[in-house]
Amino acid sequence: MMLNHLTIIDATDEMGVLAGHMFAQLGADVTRLVSAAGEVADPVWTRNVRTVALDDADLPALLQGADILLRNGPLSGVDPADHPHLIDVVLTPFAAIDRPSTDLTLMARSGLLHIGGDPDREPLRLPGQQAHALGAIQAVIGALTALHARKDKGQRVTVSAYQSAVLANYREPVMWDWAGKVGARTGNLLVRGKSGVNQVWKVADGWVTWALVDNPGMMRAMVALMRADDMAGPLAEVDWDTILVADLPQETLKAWEGVVAAFLATKSRTFLAEQSNRTGMGLSAIDQPDDVLSSPHHAARGAFEDFADPVSGRTIRVPGPLFQTSREGVR
Repeated sequence: MMLNHLTIIDATDEMGVLAGHMFAQLGADVTRLVSAAGEVADPVWTRNVRTVALDDADLPALLQGADILLRNGPLSGVDPADHPHLIDVVLTPFAAIDRPSTDLTLMARSGLLHIGGDPDREPLRLPGQQAHALGAIQAVIGALTALHARKDKGQRVTVSAYQSAVLANYREPVMWDWAGKVGARTGNLLVRGKSGVNQVWKVADGWVTWALVDNPGMMRAMVALMRADDMAGPLAEVDWDTILVADLPQETLKAWEGVVAAFLATKSRTFLAEQSNRTGMGLSAIDQPDDVLSSPHHAARGAFEDFADPVSGRTIRVPGPLFQTSREGVR
């Protein structure tokens, strides 16, 4: 295991639990401290860690033997600075201010909530606790970076879940910094130049991604496939080497997309993905959850494993090891 030489003390709440889980998945010995009120985190993310009641824990002894401490705030009765070897990781909602937050409010403030969904409807939230997860991932990166530089002296790493979410929103902050513009939700449209083109398409047994873009090779490959079924219509006459799709009127693109939609609706995801891999037409099949869980490719790599969920009482499939190599016993 990559990190089986490390000892981690995880004193975070649900904003940070993924950090402890990631360390455990990489082989570290993780002890999670739980308050008297009980565990609040999803049991999926605490399944490979040791749990100790905070009131019963000998914190000075735990920290003395630890490499990394993960926390959201002060720990009663101890000062991490008294343990100079320790990598002290503090994950909070905001960097320098103390204010209430939830994953939803952090997502909204970061701008990630603003860009999801259709333009004529309310914002569409990503599933799960995304801002908390992004903060936890940055906490792991910060901890390992500090550990690499530690030698005989520990460091404090401070991470803001809000800033982590902002950094994940690569487009809107850059647009504001450089153009002074606030972006708008575009839904299923990929906006380039004057117009927008569809990105997700309904096919006979599900959905695929593809778009009318300025890539002559992709366009010719799609049209050739459509012509084989005599369904290319006006697209058969287009010179893709001389036309600029991004400058076409929206009405023209909509008419062309109607032709493409009629063709795609007659084909399966598997057929289209195979043709795309063979001809380079830039199409990808969109997996359904069952496709992901039953994939032979994922099964061969142990991407998912069974977990007896104590909440529902069911056995569910959950993500397996973060990394796995072909070397025996190494994950």
